[in-house]
Amino acid sequence: MVTRPRETGGGDMLGGPNPALAGLPFMPDDETPAQLSDQPAPAEEAAAGGGARREQRRRRPRWPLAVAAGAFLLAGLAPFLWSATLPYYALWPGPVEEVGNRVTVEGGPPVYELNGGIYMLTVSLQEVNAFGLARSWLDSEVDTAARRSIRPEGVTPEQHRRNNLMKMDGSKDAAVAAAFGYLGWEYEVTGEGVLVASVAPGSPADGRLEAGDVIVEVGGDGVAAAEDGVEAIRAKQVGDAVRLTVQRWGKVVEVEVILAEHPELPGRPMVGFEPRTYQPSLVVPFDIEIATQGMGGPSAGVMYALALVDLFTEEDLLGGNAVGGTGTISADGGVGPIGGVRQKVAAAQAAGVRHVLVPDVNYEEAVTVRREGVEIHPVSTLGEAVGVLEGLPPAS
Repeated sequence: MVTRPRETGGGDMLGGPNPALAGLPFMPDDETPAQLSDQPAPAEEAAAGGGARREQRRRRPRWPLAVAAGAFLLAGLAPFLWSATLPYYALWPGPVEEVGNRVTVEGGPPVYELNGGIYMLTVSLQEVNAFGLARSWLDSEVDTAARRSIRPEGVTPEQHRRNNLMKMDGSKDAAVAAAFGYLGWEYEVTGEGVLVASVAPGSPADGRLEAGDVIVEVGGDGVAAAEDGVEAIRAKQVGDAVRLTVQRWGKVVEVEVILAEHPELPGRPMVGFEPRTYQPSLVVPFDIEIATQGMGGPSAGVMYALALVDLFTEEDLLGGNAVGGTGTISADGGVGPIGGVRQKVAAAQAAGVRHVLVPDVNYEEAVTVRREGVEIHPVSTLGEAVGVLEGLPPAS
């Protein structure tokens, strides 16, 4: 149950005279080129030594012709420029969504109505053509980013969408864990095995296990989370042979290792890999559902956690204020960096949100946004975010 949110040329062709037309005289329909005069010069001019004169050719400037040629060329390229997508995303201010009314609690402690609003801030991503890229350069609230920095090469838009939905699911579980930790409540994490994140060179696992393996049994006993695997190994002795049942690239293989002594913990056996819970899920003593309605990405985590703390706290934390924010959240309550912070601040201002929480590492970028009446608060933990709410003056 976890969830997770915008990015020239041709100047030489259009900026100067068309070389194919250079040197041709401009000939309006109502004029012809001036001819040499065969009439005698007026007496006064002759007396002055003027003699016969040639009329000066009258020429119009050539730049209108160049402009017309450029416009013609641009009109011819317009269909191509409109249909061709460039390798950039434009980042636009996205919707501002209230979080408290997305949380449903059943069978748990009392839930208290929020006196104010907690809002998550989002970014809208749009792949752009040449016209969209030019428009983004003219809008101070829009940034561009290379497509590969958002959707790596080889990842389809549908894969990118599914990945963001998975991140949103993860952020919801992390938000619940962070809120429970802040409130002092217990919870458990379970999964579908022990993921081998990395293998230590020279250890018993070296050459027998591979990064990406999922251990589902240790000595015939099932393991569902990293803690299960660690406890199963600690129950053995240094020198014991242990059989590991491993899922590897869709196949089940049996691996036997001889336990070695941990180099930093004398007497403790080890296999020699970094364990993580595979496909972790949170187990809490009552039902909590956070509706995301198809939104993806992890950057709303801190606001989910903040809303949970306020809902379970009898004291009024908001004081009638509307507070928006963004930031990833870890199970231990740490607030992590996000992208598109400028667009999120702009979205908050447009929605009338006057207090905005951002990760402390994004603060310097956030304050570059032109804003009126919006106060930006940097935070690095869920506890600091709660402290910001507690320190706000009551809304008038």
